Amino acid sequence: MPTSVPFPSVACAMLSLLVIFGVPIGLGIAVNRKHKGSGYAIMIGAFCFIISAYVLEQILHGLVFTAFPNIRDNIVVFCLYGCLTAGLFEETARLLGLRMLCRKDKSPAVGFAYGVGHGGIEAILLAGLTMVNNLMVMYAINSGNTDSLLTGLEGDQITLAQEQLAQLAAVPATQWLAAGFERLCAIGLHLALSMLIWMVVTRRLPAWGYPAAIGLHAVSNLPAMLYQAGVIGVWPTEFATLILVILVALLVRQLYLHAEPARL
Repeated sequence: MPTSVPFPSVACAMLSLLVIFGVPIGLGIAVNRKHKGSGYAIMIGAFCFIISAYVLEQILHGLVFTAFPNIRDNIVVFCLYGCLTAGLFEETARLLGLRMLCRKDKSPAVGFAYGVGHGGIEAILLAGLTMVNNLMVMYAINSGNTDSLLTGLEGDQITLAQEQLAQLAAVPATQWLAAGFERLCAIGLHLALSMLIWMVVTRRLPAWGYPAAIGLHAVSNLPAMLYQAGVIGVWPTEFATLILVILVALLVRQLYLHAEPARL
């Protein structure tokens, strides 16, 4: 049984938790102060992400992995499948959500607010809730209350749980920090792609912006898929993702600056 979790690990986990919850909340408050109706766009963004990524995409994954159980053994196919499905489902949801929102309000703030909702709810559901649970376990370990975590378990279950607690206590501080870093990059990507789709919906860009968003989303997810496949480590994944997100953001900025005014 682990005796304690090192303070740097706890501090890094708390910092990541602050980023995961604080950045979306802060961005949401900021855009709401500047533009009336942004709150609704944030909610639509969150709703569209949940339906596309947590419902429809998961249904497809269930069907595909059942039909092709060995797909993970082929790294190229696995990465292409994972990247393209994420891009297709999320960018289609983004297109539909923003098309509905922009019927009444075509302000750039609507596109930005949608991105806050889409990226924010992903951060909270994908990493935030898990981080809260991990911090509670860390507190139990450091306060000597690990017995409460084993309540109701028997035999091999207790042994397995003790091994899991030991593994959690041994996770390097930098890996806890990577969770917040990764979500910060993901939120940046969602903001950029939301503005790209917003330009398509408001006719500042031609329709090719939609497949372009799918492609950019897919490419930006490639480091994460390579990490899942065990090809690269945590921090190479994060730095590669950061570079790709910066490039996507710069591209979207240039498109925004040179886009034609809306043709209403």
